Amino acid sequence: MAKWGMDFVNSIRDRKVPPPPFAAHLKFPECMRLDEIEEGRVVQTWTVPPHFTLHDGIVQGGLLGTIADAGQTFALLTTHEAFETWPTLDFHMRFVRPIKAGEAVRVESQVINKSKNNAVIETTLTSADGKLLARVTGGWARADRQRELLPSAPKPQDSEIPCGS
Repeated sequence: MAKWGMDFVNSIRDRKVPPPPFAAHLKFPECMRLDEIEEGRVVQTWTVPPHFTLHDGIVQGGLLGTIADAGQTFALLTTHEAFETWPTLDFHMRFVRPIKAGEAVRVESQVINKSKNNAVIETTLTSADGKLLARVTGGWARADRQRELLPSAPKPQDSEIPCGS
């Protein structure tokens, strides 16, 4: 089945594989936790850091696209038997309630449909009390181009923005 993908996502959770550079820069290892991993589905808990917000303490909406993209990547990877390149084609984001700094947000990403060359993945963000905060649907396509995994991501500098307090 999807042994490679499941192993890879579990290795990220267990910190045996470093995060990609963008995730290290945004301090995802400190504020995102992979709670559940199964084929085609992942659940994460995201504790919202203050540097993801606007002046009023509400998360900047575009950053939710990054959160959803990361979750959808993990969900899709769990279906892979070997490394493949599947870029995001599009997103539809629906914001339901504001998300504030310090909140613990459940981020569930699930592969809704996957064919040989296309996939539809949905991410639902909910509050600690189960209220819907946002829903993101992503379209993905298999690419025939070759890409290689980096052996390790650059380590964040001490001067970078900290993740919450």
